[in-house]
Amino acid sequence: METVLDGDNPAKRNAQFSHAAIDWLIAGGCIGIVISPGSRHTPLVMAAAQAGVRTEVVLDERSAGFLALGWAKAAQAPVALMCTSGTAGAHYLPAVIEAWETGVPLMLVTTDRPPEHLGIGAPQTTRQDGFFTHHVKGQCVIGAADDASAIGDLGGLDELLVLARAGKPGPVHINIGFREPLWEATPTPVDLRDATSPVAAIDPDPDPVIRFPDAPQGILVVGPVQEARPDAAAAVQALVALAQDRGWPVLADIASGLRQHAPLASTLVHGSDLFLRSAAAREALRPQLVLHVGRMPTSKTLFTWLQQLEDDDVEVVHLSTDGQPHSLGHAPRVVATNWQQLQASCSAASPAVRGNDDWMHRWQDAARLTYSAIDDASSDAGLWEGTVARMASGMPAGSSLVLGSGMPIRDADTYVTRLAPDTSCLVNRGVNGIDGLLATAAGVATHDPGAPVRLLAGDQAFLHDLGSLAVVAGRPNLEVVVINNGGSGIFEFLPISQAGEAFEKYFLAPQHADIPAAAAAFGIAACRCTSSEELAGLLATPRQGPRIIEVMVERAHNVYIHKQVSAAVIDRLDQDLHTETTDGKRADARKRGVESG
Repeated sequence: METVLDGDNPAKRNAQFSHAAIDWLIAGGCIGIVISPGSRHTPLVMAAAQAGVRTEVVLDERSAGFLALGWAKAAQAPVALMCTSGTAGAHYLPAVIEAWETGVPLMLVTTDRPPEHLGIGAPQTTRQDGFFTHHVKGQCVIGAADDASAIGDLGGLDELLVLARAGKPGPVHINIGFREPLWEATPTPVDLRDATSPVAAIDPDPDPVIRFPDAPQGILVVGPVQEARPDAAAAVQALVALAQDRGWPVLADIASGLRQHAPLASTLVHGSDLFLRSAAAREALRPQLVLHVGRMPTSKTLFTWLQQLEDDDVEVVHLSTDGQPHSLGHAPRVVATNWQQLQASCSAASPAVRGNDDWMHRWQDAARLTYSAIDDASSDAGLWEGTVARMASGMPAGSSLVLGSGMPIRDADTYVTRLAPDTSCLVNRGVNGIDGLLATAAGVATHDPGAPVRLLAGDQAFLHDLGSLAVVAGRPNLEVVVINNGGSGIFEFLPISQAGEAFEKYFLAPQHADIPAAAAAFGIAACRCTSSEELAGLLATPRQGPRIIEVMVERAHNVYIHKQVSAAVIDRLDQDLHTETTDGKRADARKRGVESG
């Protein structure tokens, strides 16, 4: 352990170090810092306040973690978190896990007591260097900021900050010990960092060009694409253009970033979660090749079908964009790539020899028949969760839609076929947790305070993050639509729903919270609605600040309509597609326009 310089004031050394550290974060691309109040990180907080970097203060570290996550996702840039010692940093873990799984560059700055205070029972002190061991790309531990070597040790952060953004981005952890006195009212110290030592540039190694098979009957599946890098969207659009060239349908997840592009409407095929439940559709739509990019699709029906195709000797290829040869469990062949390589490969691909359009027409017919059946089966359904998803997604161009991980994203994926141009759809699907949802949406709203943000959440997710209403209150551009079905309604769709009292107590977990009253306690306007007409009116009503709309949905009715819709789609597809190859029924159906829904 280095010793403190003789005759030197630790407070001054703390300040010098902290200013250099904040400069390093900014040089590393960090656009903002989310700070939770405390004492041990005082030198860093004061340096951040003087550096002019944008800061947000959030009392609860768990909420702070998710706010930073949402902010970084929306901005596609690194955001830092900063907290005191003890258990404070441990509350970041759920957000860190989500950032790790979805490729979001968070800079975790936890502060600590100096080494001589560790392991002796000092208050507010524990082992912090391994808080996030399995969920960060790298870690840097600086024992004490006032040691003679501390500022020199900051040079090692260059590699760490580059690592956070390289390949598949992700969180990194910096743990810094501070001796007392932590701070004194002294003039701003000079930056001791060598100004000629910039953060290293990210320059990925060149990779070979991918050769794409020219299968007449191929499909492209685009799952959630959430890596916080601008080149991801460009690569996905290049891949879609390749699919268009080959006449392949594209199955685009609600969080793929593709449903916002009207020119792709003829290529994108929606409703697969429903129409692939039809045996006739599965037979008629069996491909020769499947290319999958992005994370696991929201639709379990689609994912199960991909697994079955692999068993039937269909070539299923997963394009792993973090450069690692890992599969999502459905593809025996994995191509390790990155977004830049993928885009270059698509641009270099040779033009395909187009056959007839019959293959694309099969998929388009399946989608048209599906939405026709949906409309017929739900026309008199009143207020149910599929309708809420459709209405809540109707936002103006340039907005952000944040979806909860339970039924909200599933319903949006199935029933919402189009989003307005330049609309962002953001989800926490790395580990599919319901935690931190309000704080995540608040983070998205933090990125651009002038752009509308709407969160569609279930009641249990809302209540799980109730404390984050404190940060929602400060985001006037944020609107929260809460579907209140009195408990964990998603479990009604599982076999466990037949377990009687045990299901009611242990899975459904009924709740009777007064959501508008909870909002009022934080000074947030709130209202309740019980019909589609009421919801439409509220969504169209201008507001001056944050607002919560509670949508009351009768759980049993919602389950019934979901099942009716599914049965209607299966029946429609089984009737219209089972003889498609022999009697030309598809062509006749198109002419009749029966699938125009």
